[in-house]
Amino acid sequence: MDRADQILVTLVALTFFSFPIGTAPPLILIITAFVVFLASGKFLGVRKLWNAHKVSPLFKNVMSENWIFPLFLFLLLPWIGLIYVPEISDVSMDYARKTHYWLYAFVVALLPLDKRVISFIVKAFIAGLLVNSIFAFIQFAGLAPAPSPSGIQGYFGFGVIYSALSMYLVSAIMMASFFFKYAKTKQIKALNILLIFIFLFHISIMDGRNGYVTFFVLSPFIAINVIGRFDWKKVTFICIVFLIAMSFSPVLKNRITTTFANMRANQQTILEQPWNTNVIHIAPRFYLLRAALELFLEHPVIGAGTGGYRYYIEKEGAIPLHSHPHNNILYMGASFGILGLFSYFWLCWVMFKKSWQHRDEIQGYFALSILLVIFISGFFNSQIIDSGPALFFALGYGLLNHMRCD
Repeated sequence: MDRADQILVTLVALTFFSFPIGTAPPLILIITAFVVFLASGKFLGVRKLWNAHKVSPLFKNVMSENWIFPLFLFLLLPWIGLIYVPEISDVSMDYARKTHYWLYAFVVALLPLDKRVISFIVKAFIAGLLVNSIFAFIQFAGLAPAPSPSGIQGYFGFGVIYSALSMYLVSAIMMASFFFKYAKTKQIKALNILLIFIFLFHISIMDGRNGYVTFFVLSPFIAINVIGRFDWKKVTFICIVFLIAMSFSPVLKNRITTTFANMRANQQTILEQPWNTNVIHIAPRFYLLRAALELFLEHPVIGAGTGGYRYYIEKEGAIPLHSHPHNNILYMGASFGILGLFSYFWLCWVMFKKSWQHRDEIQGYFALSILLVIFISGFFNSQIIDSGPALFFALGYGLLNHMRCD
């Protein structure tokens, strides 16, 4: 590994370390890595080799692997959607510009990463979350003020709101369980069990249902790693232990209580009243999901275009305005129609298939954990257009190039 590669690996590791801090630090770091990637001559050198038909095996592998094609389609759709959206707004341009996150997948894909280096990157990711969780516990104990990014109060540590942070934490728990499974000493096993419960407690003191549900769905994967094999009785027991541990959180108890109370209080509105714009004040998530479904049914082939969802609900007179339906699938369907749904499911399928084949290797399991938390949490938020999660997804996708056998 030459000097440029060492710098790039360090910048990528710091990018993962800084995910809990906020949106700006990881973006600054990965953009710096991309600049180094270009300035070092690696990208230009590969291009010259390609043009001269003397293609390096690594780059040839990138161009021949099937994972590259869904990535390009996913990257191009938001720009194509600008052509037919009824009105190009700041939201439209913002969503189109965010496609640059997927360029950074190539930084990860083209780095000469071995298992030792990938382990270093994953451990940097876990370390960043550990530092953030410790600060969140200090906030929970009342020893430091809790931040309120976007006006949302919570014990987030350095400031990332729960929808993104809980996703990172679930991924870190999955990786800690992976390290536990393959640990050779009791001390390392004990450390990873401790990390699992630290991150689990942090999820439980954040006021985010998304994190609770995502962890609950993925807890069997974690339990299987802990026991080393699938045994449904032991897996069920460990999942129950996780739930009991989470139940001690007063924040989680309050969130569950208020959620059911609100649903009972507003069930008549949700089930019986006409879906006019007044419903958005009482049941915003239900309104947003239904609006996206109606938009997809009106424009089933190509959707309403990039940012078209915002245009649609503004035209309907919905206040407050929302730019997306808080659901990955419905966002892609409403924005890009059947082509958008195909693009999203194709990308996820390719990532799942390849990472599942390599789930016993660190790069495969890390990519798998990133995909699963994006896909599952994506039922409750549009993670693919949220800066932090979108970058997280793209970098995880770049790991596919380090899984050689199909």
